[in-house]
Amino acid sequence: MKKLLIPTVAVMAACFCTLVNAATDSKVTWTGERFLDVTYKEVNGRQIKMDIYMPPEGTAEKAPLLYYVHGGGWTTGSKSKGGLPLMQPVFKQVAEKGFVCASIDYRHFKGKNGILIRDCVTDAIDGLRFLKKNADKYGIDPNKVVVWGDSAGGQLAMMLALTDSSTFDGDPSLKGYDIKPLAGMSWYGPTDFTDVELFKTDLSDKAPDRFGFRITGKEGGFAKFPKEYKEMSPYYWISKNSPPLLLLQGDTDATIPYAHAPHLKKKADSVGADVEMVIVKHAGHNWRKAGGQPDPGIPEIQRITAEYAIQQVEALKK
Repeated sequence: MKKLLIPTVAVMAACFCTLVNAATDSKVTWTGERFLDVTYKEVNGRQIKMDIYMPPEGTAEKAPLLYYVHGGGWTTGSKSKGGLPLMQPVFKQVAEKGFVCASIDYRHFKGKNGILIRDCVTDAIDGLRFLKKNADKYGIDPNKVVVWGDSAGGQLAMMLALTDSSTFDGDPSLKGYDIKPLAGMSWYGPTDFTDVELFKTDLSDKAPDRFGFRITGKEGGFAKFPKEYKEMSPYYWISKNSPPLLLLQGDTDATIPYAHAPHLKKKADSVGADVEMVIVKHAGHNWRKAGGQPDPGIPEIQRITAEYAIQQVEALKK
C-alpha cells in the first residue's frame, strides 16, 4: 500500500467555519446536493436517520463513500457531529475527490433502556446495508466504502471494517445487503475491552472497566462475560485478510488511553494485517492540547485522514 505522506503545511484553514447542526441548520456550508434526515431503519417505532452529502461536481459514475460514525461513549452524540469544524474538513477534502459522505445516527445506551454497544454496531451496519440497497439512488459504489469514526465511533468504525457483518442481524428489510468496507479509520477508538490495563492512566481516576456495563447491561465484567467483551473488541476480529486500518491516537488521552492503538497495531503486525498508526504528541481526547501543541496539528490530522481514504480508492485503479 502507498505510504502516507505527512508534510508540514498549513492546510484547510478556510474549512474551520462554524457548522453546528447539519440536519437542521440551513446555513451549513456545502456546495453539493444534500439529503438530510434520511431514515435508514425503524426500531420500535423510532426512525434512525443519516445525512448524505454529495460531491460538489455530482456523481457522473459510481462514487466512493466516506461513512462517518460519531463518538459520545455510545450514550450521546448525533449525525450532526459530521458538520462540526473537527470533522467537516475531512468530508470536504474527500468530496473534492468525488466521494459521497454520510453521517449516521444510531441508538444509544441509556442505563436500563436495553440498548447495548452491540446494538450500536448493528445500527451502523444497517446504515451501510441501506446505502448498498439504495446505491443507485445516491450514486454510490458499495465496493468503495471507507468507514471512519472518533472515540466510540472509532470502535464502531473498526467493527464495521473487521467483523463478519452477517453475524449482526438487523432490519429484516436490509437483509442480504452487507458491505465489506475497503478500509477503516479510527480517531482514538478503544480496541480491546477485555484488557482493563489499557484503560488505566495516571491522568484519570475513571474506573478501568467503566464501559463494561454498556457491553452487557449486567454486573460481572469480563470474568463473567468473556464472549460479549471479546465480540465488541476489534482486537479479536482483526486477521491477515482484514481491510487496511488507520489508527490516530493522542499520547496523553485520558479517556481512551494511548495504549489502545499500539495494542492493536502489535496484534496486526503479528497476524500480517495492514494497520498504520499515527501518534499525535501532546494530544488528549478530541485532539485537545495536553502538555503542548498537538503534533501533528488538527489541520494535518484532517489531511492525513482524508488522504488515507482517497489513497485506498486510488489503489484500486492500479
